[in-house]
Amino acid sequence: MKPIIISGGDPTGIGEEIFIDSIKELQKLSKSRLVVFVSSMRNSKISQFEPIELEEKVKNLSKGLILYRSKDLLKNRKYANKPGKPSELSGKIAYDSLQLAIKLQKKIGGNMITLPLSKEWVIKAGIKNFVGHTETLSKEYGKDTFMMMVGQNLRVIPLTTHIPIAKVSKFLKKLKIDSLIQSIKNNQMFHNPVIGFCGLNPHAGENGKIGKEEIEILIPYITMMKKNGLKVEGPLAADSVFTKHCMDKYNLILSCYHDQGLIPFKALEGLNGVNVTLGLNFIRVSPDHGTAFDIAGKGMANSTSFQKCIKLLKDM
Repeated sequence: MKPIIISGGDPTGIGEEIFIDSIKELQKLSKSRLVVFVSSMRNSKISQFEPIELEEKVKNLSKGLILYRSKDLLKNRKYANKPGKPSELSGKIAYDSLQLAIKLQKKIGGNMITLPLSKEWVIKAGIKNFVGHTETLSKEYGKDTFMMMVGQNLRVIPLTTHIPIAKVSKFLKKLKIDSLIQSIKNNQMFHNPVIGFCGLNPHAGENGKIGKEEIEILIPYITMMKKNGLKVEGPLAADSVFTKHCMDKYNLILSCYHDQGLIPFKALEGLNGVNVTLGLNFIRVSPDHGTAFDIAGKGMANSTSFQKCIKLLKDM
């Protein structure tokens, strides 16, 4: 069974809380495989799991739940571990945890769960070009990656992710459509899906009367997808796509920008959503929520989405 590597996220958010709340599930999983939590955590509830601080030891482990810590992650941690109080230090710890998880994945293989971090505080920590987990993984592995939100009834891929609305059209023109097609065709979660492709403009542009992006950008993409054997319909009026009729019809929905797809997804799926990265040669998943600094340390964090991540990896 492939190892699972978990990056700790921002230590002042709810990541470590939902990890602790899910230890029983992780223990079940670690009976058959290696589960590595990359964090500077020193919580007494997981003190029974041996902390590994030397990378050389990892290659000799076959199964079990362990902590993997580096001196850089441990340094000054006590000043960063204030629930709900993010800082440049907590942002750096979150980014370093992700980089260390990537380094381990490249070394020992396996799949990955990333716990939430704050893009704002990673950038404030000095990582000026940081955009998000998905984009970082794309750069680190040299792959075109795509975000797919997976719920009980919905699967949504936003074709552009963490960019300003004003730049959506520009980024749509740069979409790596060949890579997207292959990512959909190679995905393990569905076979030969029926795809609904959202238009960018209201009413999908009304044949160019409300914007020409559908004619100039989207229809050529849809034509290419059909030529490559995908079943796709569109451009569709986005205000009608997330109705029961359409959700029963389509296995996968493509939205043009982040909020067009993720607002209805999160409204309909709640905490059942999982963020899956397409395009990598391993599976990376993440809870579909953020750091929740406002409730961190108050005992209010809900681990449902993280546990859905665990179940998805186990099932696949």
